[in-house]
Amino acid sequence: MPTLRECGGNGLHLERVVDEYCLSNEISADYAYQLRYAVSRFGRFLGRPGLVSDLEPAVVNRWLVSEQDTREIGDRSRRNIRTSIITIAKYAGGGVGPENVRRVTVPSKAPRAWSVAQFRDVAAAANELPGVLKNGVARSAYFATILWFCYETGLRRRDAWSFSVHLLDDEHRAAVTQHKTGRVHVIEVTPETHEDLTAISKRLRSLGNKRYGRPLAWPHSSTSTFYYWMARVREIAGVDPDVVGRSLQHVRRTGATAVECGEAGTAWQYLGHAGGPRLSWASYIDPTKAKRSRMPPVKRHHGLGRTNNCRKK
Repeated sequence: MPTLRECGGNGLHLERVVDEYCLSNEISADYAYQLRYAVSRFGRFLGRPGLVSDLEPAVVNRWLVSEQDTREIGDRSRRNIRTSIITIAKYAGGGVGPENVRRVTVPSKAPRAWSVAQFRDVAAAANELPGVLKNGVARSAYFATILWFCYETGLRRRDAWSFSVHLLDDEHRAAVTQHKTGRVHVIEVTPETHEDLTAISKRLRSLGNKRYGRPLAWPHSSTSTFYYWMARVREIAGVDPDVVGRSLQHVRRTGATAVECGEAGTAWQYLGHAGGPRLSWASYIDPTKAKRSRMPPVKRHHGLGRTNNCRKK
């Protein structure tokens, strides 16, 4: 089959190529956004909309060098836009590929998670939230329930928001198809969380809400409102009140770390991953909690306080 370039598509805008790619392939909205974001940043570097003819190794490499120098986006984002532009080039029939495009190195960072005690404090603080959500559910009931639900199941925010309480059986278990991966994942909740989900569902039904089967669906149009109240919960609890990015993803890491501490080598199953524990350790498990530290044999008789040798003479 002839490529876009072979069909005389050198002057075709890359935005159009992405549109055609999305029409030809069944991809998620998140992945489509990543492709468009990469094209947008590439065009920003060029100073004009990118064309298929711009997909040359030298041009793409200069762009990636520029992204590294400006530091406007993080290392992971730079790696993602590299992968996206290679995907677009392959579809368009360009000469850009992983073999001739500079690699983006992402330094490893140890995941961080709350202790179980810290999570309990956060979940308890949710009960102190005032007011009601747009759908008539008490804000305290909603946030306490979604925190415990995500901690117990390890589900991502989007899967939690779309979860149907009717999927739970008599043993409080359910098979869920994960939005991100498309894989089936079996979850389990405590009887208390099942009861809370059912209570919210009944409240929604009594108000005539047709979405009563999805009690954790966020009723507001803006996700920023959700994150505002998550930050408020942490502030009340006194747990990472000034740290950005401590939301349901952090709860997922906390649950994974707790599972790994309880039974080594099982967190990847809790997370719904495939292929073993490698990704779990790279992105979710806090090694300071799940690994035992080592130090050489040592016997100290006193510290600096007793010898006073930290003072200048």
